[in-house]
Amino acid sequence: MIMKQKRSTFQQDAMRANGKRLLLLSLLIIVPVILSGCYVTDVDPPFDDGLTGNTAQPFDVLLTATPEQTPTPTPEPTGQASNWDLWGVETPTDPPSNVNQIGDQPESTIGATQPQGTIGGPATYETLKRGSSGEAVSQLQTRLKELGYYTGTVDGQYGAGTETSVKNFQAANNLTADGVAGPQTQEAIYGYYAIRASDAVTSVTARPATTTARPATATPRPQGKTDIYLRLGDSGAEVRNVQNRLITLGYLSGSADGYYQETTEAAVAAFQKRNSLYNDGVAGPSTLSKLYSSSAVKAASVVANIGALRRGMSGSAVRSLQQALKNLGYYNGSVDGDFGAGTEQAVMAFQQANGLPADGVAGTATQNAILAAGGNPSSGSGNTGGGSSATDPMQFGPSASTNGYTTISATTTNATTVTNLQSVLQSFGYYTGSLDGRYGAGTTSAVSTYQQANGLRVTGMAGPSTQRRLYGGVAESGTYTTLRMNDSSNNANSVRNLQYTLYELMYYDGAISGIYDEATRNAVLLFQDVNGLAMDGVAGEVTQRRLYSSNAIPCNK
Repeated sequence: MIMKQKRSTFQQDAMRANGKRLLLLSLLIIVPVILSGCYVTDVDPPFDDGLTGNTAQPFDVLLTATPEQTPTPTPEPTGQASNWDLWGVETPTDPPSNVNQIGDQPESTIGATQPQGTIGGPATYETLKRGSSGEAVSQLQTRLKELGYYTGTVDGQYGAGTETSVKNFQAANNLTADGVAGPQTQEAIYGYYAIRASDAVTSVTARPATTTARPATATPRPQGKTDIYLRLGDSGAEVRNVQNRLITLGYLSGSADGYYQETTEAAVAAFQKRNSLYNDGVAGPSTLSKLYSSSAVKAASVVANIGALRRGMSGSAVRSLQQALKNLGYYNGSVDGDFGAGTEQAVMAFQQANGLPADGVAGTATQNAILAAGGNPSSGSGNTGGGSSATDPMQFGPSASTNGYTTISATTTNATTVTNLQSVLQSFGYYTGSLDGRYGAGTTSAVSTYQQANGLRVTGMAGPSTQRRLYGGVAESGTYTTLRMNDSSNNANSVRNLQYTLYELMYYDGAISGIYDEATRNAVLLFQDVNGLAMDGVAGEVTQRRLYSSNAIPCNK
């Protein structure tokens, strides 16, 4: 009996064990089916991906719990004050010098792990030059090909073709055209604001800044900011940055005070005119982009001063004040940059006539009132002074001739002369066409690019100064008649050649009138200053020898 009970209990245990095995086997068969079903069926609810807010979980997530992920919130849009940071301005007293570093990225670069402001460039730049090789050279060639400067094979070998392409890029982007791809050049090549070869031809063949409107043929480029407009009455760090940059470029003098008054407005308007921008005196996006760029053209002379000017002071700021008072009819003396008794009397006369304390000191209020009254000093250089005999520089240019060189242009009929010009431009990497002796669009573009790269007036004509600099080796020699204020009749041709040479070298913007007027004297003074000569405003033999040599230093170099 006992044995039967034990056998019965054993059988029950065995049956229970078999039942458990069957249950486990069933689960092993059913579970994969269920798991595969949650990924292939369309009727299952979506799972929570941490972004959509859905609460249903997939089966495999239910089996293994994981910590809940909290999504990072999207930053709120910033206002204008914060947006100013996009210009790259770190401190109010240290304005940026190159807009290539700033601005919105194109959509193709969003999220890319590369430096801000670059398109596909390496994170760091090693200097590349002729003889270099490797992946960095391949990247450089690829980017230059994309910009239209390089047409060779991307082979990673820095040869003559790559060197010429780099030179052409540098010339078009206002860099030293030495054919060496240093960090600064590569930064510009990979930069979002790199000027393409097709754009360079258009921009450099346009007439220089002699009009208030932006050239119609200029290709619009994206700007780093689109909502910054600084104008009369504004104040703050942004204004101080603009003033500092204008001081650096020579349009303003004194110390930045952060107040956008008539002095700053006049300097901005002068900058806009000299850089082919609409000169309304308002520092908007286009003006700011050009102002902070490496291609910003420096001033020919100071336009205004921040701070007081008084008797005993001298310099370009005083010269600017004298010219402004002269334009308003209060000053009849020489614009010599010396604040003497005559200048003091003129300041007092203006103050009395305009209800200001007549102390003879040109303080902030007085200078702003002078400019507000229309005494813009830069307008003095725009006077033709020659009546009907005055000639536009671009009209006079084709016939200009000094020191053995006569302008070569589209009107030149001597094919040999043009061929020689094309040949030397080709040797420097500026001309890639055939040596056909025809002064066509390709030759004009090459001359323009060379002029832009060498700080000369961009006319597209190879004037005497352009040729002297291009061919080199023109010594400071020769005998010249001294030219000075009020020279005209007997020396009219000499004065015209002097004026056009100063025009080519970016010192003079007036008419080729043949009259040695105040504007011509100021241009001579500035040329003497930049070239380290005695400053007397007289074009004597020493001054003309330098002026008509290949050693003459252009205004903006």
